[in-house]
Amino acid sequence: MIRKSLFLKINTITLGSVLVLILVGSIVRSMGAGMGCPDWPKCFGSYVPPTSSEQLPENYLEVFKQKRLVKNKRLAAMLTSFGYGNLGNQILDDPSIQVEHEFSVTKAWIEYVNRLVGVVIGLLVFLNMIWAFSIKKNRWIPIVGILIFVLTGFQGWVGSLVVSTNLLKGFITFHMLLALLIVALLIWMQVRVRELVVVKNKYLFLLVLVSFLFLIPQILLGTEVRHIVDGLLVNESNRSVWVESLTTVFLIHRSYSWIVLLGVMAIFVLVRQWKVDQLKRSSSLLFSLVIATAIAGIVMTEFSFPFWTQPIHLLLASGIFSVLFYLILRLKFAS
Repeated sequence: MIRKSLFLKINTITLGSVLVLILVGSIVRSMGAGMGCPDWPKCFGSYVPPTSSEQLPENYLEVFKQKRLVKNKRLAAMLTSFGYGNLGNQILDDPSIQVEHEFSVTKAWIEYVNRLVGVVIGLLVFLNMIWAFSIKKNRWIPIVGILIFVLTGFQGWVGSLVVSTNLLKGFITFHMLLALLIVALLIWMQVRVRELVVVKNKYLFLLVLVSFLFLIPQILLGTEVRHIVDGLLVNESNRSVWVESLTTVFLIHRSYSWIVLLGVMAIFVLVRQWKVDQLKRSSSLLFSLVIATAIAGIVMTEFSFPFWTQPIHLLLASGIFSVLFYLILRLKFAS
């Protein structure tokens, strides 16, 4: 019993930490510090970022550009060998990937802190895996613990590719989806170890499942919008005209949010109408997260994208993903 309690504490802390890392990563991007360190895992060739450009060689831009290009050539060759030649060619030919960023001590340290948080989470994931072996009743718990550990290592490698490809859109999106997959697996472990009661209600199950499936493309649309905003941030254009610069993707993302909102409202109402007491708290949290996410989105567009609203918006969306997945695990397709 003590081992189970300790595992649940470690798992909960790890889950919360992964969500914090999603928030920190978004803050890094909203501050334009994603390329604060042009190499990985070091930062300008050192494990501790420099505090002045005087500590760097005069041709440091070319030096680190060449290092990234060498890594990208290896990546392109690997992708081509797996049948993704078009993506490999894009990595080699995209001129934006070859753009190097001037040293900024502020951005370097912001990105460095992001990486330190990642290291801490790696240690927590390792502890989560070790203590998963103390759970004897379910043989899948240790297996999933190992899977999360492997995915976290893979996530670190993908993070290095995000840097080497100069924040290439596809890799950023994949990086985000991997983080959500890790979140989902941690939630699965939490529910299974707690042995929570499963509610049999096929209509509510279908509604939650459909809402979850609709949320995934909404998140992907959000990453597309975020990529456009990143481009505006890099160009340091006037924030007051950012909304006018957004494409049809933004309009679809904004309109699509109504589908998710209606689905969550239906879940909230049905849980109370059918008196599913075990899920009332979760449905209330879900409804609150959706409303808060919508408010954050409105604030972004109406007040010229204050930098703090973008990380909050993403964190809240990750919370919606987490609660919907949790509800799927708590429901069963049965009368």
